[in-house]
Amino acid sequence: MVSSWLITGASRGIGLSMVENLLNDENNFVIATARNPSSSEGLKALSEKYPSSRLALVKLDVTKSDDIAKAVETITPLLPNGLDHFISNAGVFPQPLATFDELDLDELLHELKFNTVSIIEVTRALLPFIRKSEKKKIIFISSILGSISVGGVWPGVANAYAISKASLNMLVRKWGSVLKMEGIAVSIVHPGWVATDLGDGVKPWMEKYNPDAAQIPSEEAAAGILKITNNLTLEDTTSFYSYDGTTIGW
Repeated sequence: MVSSWLITGASRGIGLSMVENLLNDENNFVIATARNPSSSEGLKALSEKYPSSRLALVKLDVTKSDDIAKAVETITPLLPNGLDHFISNAGVFPQPLATFDELDLDELLHELKFNTVSIIEVTRALLPFIRKSEKKKIIFISSILGSISVGGVWPGVANAYAISKASLNMLVRKWGSVLKMEGIAVSIVHPGWVATDLGDGVKPWMEKYNPDAAQIPSEEAAAGILKITNNLTLEDTTSFYSYDGTTIGW
């Protein structure tokens, strides 16, 4: 039976690696969304390799209500049996090394909105498809930096990012407990420190204060996230996982 997937932020990095990984299984149908999918060389290459019955590229800026509405119109005929898996992967990281004295507060507000209001809007738009599906799974890509109990061990780095991810974590913790009652499994995954443009933002800090830490390739992070998604059960709802399957404290 065909298993359906929708991934946001799929133009590069972890998102693109997840799409590539999923397409290796002929039983997967993947909807890859991005702000400008036509400008992604990786997505264009995949669309030339796989038929529309396996891969659909959909324009979706998760911060724009019009884009979300148009994306819903586009995917409706593609998902007659609903959406089995939604992976909320799109992210921003505009101020990786800014101190609290230096933070651009408008950028902070944008990041907070991106990881809360935009997440709610996109997820609400997709919930009718998820409710209709057989597997009913949602994964939100977050960060260990958003953990209240663990994230504080890296003072002075990714301050705005950590605050916004902590907000996302609470959103998922609260909403996930409600969705669980509908039979929808929901979880958060920390992808690791990944060798992407986003992950590179903290490289100067890591080299100085945590030189033994190694970046992992996006393919490794993607494989871990997908394994967690495939193995996720309703009982696991609102768990906080690292990409390697270990759990993280809230």
